[in-house]
Amino acid sequence: MVEVPCLWTDEFGVHTASCSNGREFLSEHNTFVGKRATQLINAEKKSGPLRRGAILPLTIATHLPDEKIHAEFARQVREACLRLHQDHAETDPVSSKQVSFGLVRMANIDPLFDVAQTLFALGAPDDTRIHLCVYHARFPLVQRSAIEYQLDAAFNRRGKEGQAVYELPSVRNALDAYPEKHHLFIVLASPVCEVGRDWDAGWAVAEPSSMRSLIQLAGRVQRHRGKCGDKPNMLIFDTNLKHFKKGARDGVAYIRPGFEKTGGGERAHHFQ
Repeated sequence: MVEVPCLWTDEFGVHTASCSNGREFLSEHNTFVGKRATQLINAEKKSGPLRRGAILPLTIATHLPDEKIHAEFARQVREACLRLHQDHAETDPVSSKQVSFGLVRMANIDPLFDVAQTLFALGAPDDTRIHLCVYHARFPLVQRSAIEYQLDAAFNRRGKEGQAVYELPSVRNALDAYPEKHHLFIVLASPVCEVGRDWDAGWAVAEPSSMRSLIQLAGRVQRHRGKCGDKPNMLIFDTNLKHFKKGARDGVAYIRPGFEKTGGGERAHHFQ
């Protein structure tokens, strides 16, 4: 009987075994999973959860023109961002202004353009300024590379207790150029933000999607600083934007489960 060498690994260690049948493999696998579950529970008890999620109702009248649906979605995204900023803003060590860096992850690129334009047109409340960056896979590669270079620097919160971001010329100039007390740096992104980006955002807003997608997005919240909080730093809408559109089959937006590829060539873990 052939024994197959098997390997399990995670952030806590490595487990190896030689298994000659499915029963032995399942036993070894359950042993590994049991130890991992215990270690995850102990780690959370020790440091507290880094990400706290909350479901956010998305209320839009159905069968409106797409532009009106996108505009209302943008308004509710804006309110979610302002709520998260209020709960998770930091103090700029130079100006003492309240600053936060967040991600808004949309499932599809096409409505993202309308949402970005509406967000820009809505502006911000009194004494608040929103700095908006749009990021998706349909940018020409040279332009996308330039955007990623800037975002990689802004969302790198390693070193200097996460304060180095306030020394970046782009961030420093934005804070110094405007007198408002509250500054939100928002990246409105397609699923491309989940792939290969070593980012540390203070908070995130997302359309519902696959569990894999939400886990990937959560991995970009408090990734470097590891600061725990007592309020949600991820808000997830209770339904997908497509649910409200005329093209949805009887209001059903999730009809092709699994891994998808968009027209822009990016990997997207969502349902069309």
